Amino acid sequence: MSLAKRLKDTRKKHGLSQSELAKQVEVSQPSIANWERGGHTPRRDALDRIAKALDTDPTWLLSGEMPASRNPAHQHLAKPIHHIAVYDWPSGPTDPRQGQPVRYLAVAGDTTDLFALNAVPETGFPEGSFLIFSATERRLPGQFLAKTRTGCDLSERTLFGDDILARLVYSVVPH
Repeated sequence: MSLAKRLKDTRKKHGLSQSELAKQVEVSQPSIANWERGGHTPRRDALDRIAKALDTDPTWLLSGEMPASRNPAHQHLAKPIHHIAVYDWPSGPTDPRQGQPVRYLAVAGDTTDLFALNAVPETGFPEGSFLIFSATERRLPGQFLAKTRTGCDLSERTLFGDDILARLVYSVVPH
C-alpha cells in the first residue's frame, strides 16, 4: 500500500474531510488532495503534523511499517524478565513462600511481587497448572489465596482480612 492510500484511508477512518485535515496540519486542501493522489510526498515537517493529527507514526505513513518502539510485540519483548518462585501447594495454614521453591518460571512484565503455586485438584484447575499470585494486589476484587485453619484455599472474598495472602492474577494451564 502506498503513502497516498495510507493517508487517505487513515484520514477517512478518523472521519475527517480533506479540508478538516488540512486545517489541522496547517496546509491547503489541494495539498492534501495532491498527497492522497500520489502526486507529491509531504515534506518531513508536514508529515510529522499529519501523523500527529491522525494519531499515527510518520514512519508507518511513509513505509507501512511500524517502528519498533510502537510495535506491540517489541513493547512486550522489551519488558524485563523476572523469575518467579513456584511452591508446592501448602498442606498447613502457613504462607507458602516460607518454604523452598520447587522451580522458577520466567515471566516478562513489570510486576516483581509475583509467586506461583502448583495447583491441586481442590482448586478446580487441571493437574500441572500453575497459579500465579500477586501479594500487593490483595485489595482488588478477584480470587484470593486465603489461609484457613487446615491449610490454604482459593476463594472469592469481599471482606479482606489478615487471612488473605495474595490475589490470583494468572493461571498457566497445560494443553
